[in-house]
Amino acid sequence: MSVLRALPSKARISEVRKVSAKIFDEFWNPTAKRNPAKILTAPLKGPEYLSYYGDNNAAPTFKDFKKWFPELQIEDPREVYRKFMVEDRKRRNKGAPKKKKQ
Repeated sequence: MSVLRALPSKARISEVRKVSAKIFDEFWNPTAKRNPAKILTAPLKGPEYLSYYGDNNAAPTFKDFKKWFPELQIEDPREVYRKFMVEDRKRRNKGAPKKKKQ
């Protein structure tokens, strides 16, 4: 008897791999087509990114200072500039169009 006859057939090897994938809870893909199984089974990366970059609310914002100290009546320079630019565009007829009246 030759060595080639002693080897299992391709169908039998495929069947063994299928059962093995089922036992070890792996994805069975005999045609080797691309699929998102690798991505979908991976753990989520969101918590890692958040822990790396830290808490975004740690530093107080201009809005926080305005809320904490209303007696100072401070204005955000960026907001003042934004309002100025909106008015400037309106003066030059470059602003948003008027809404339609019904």
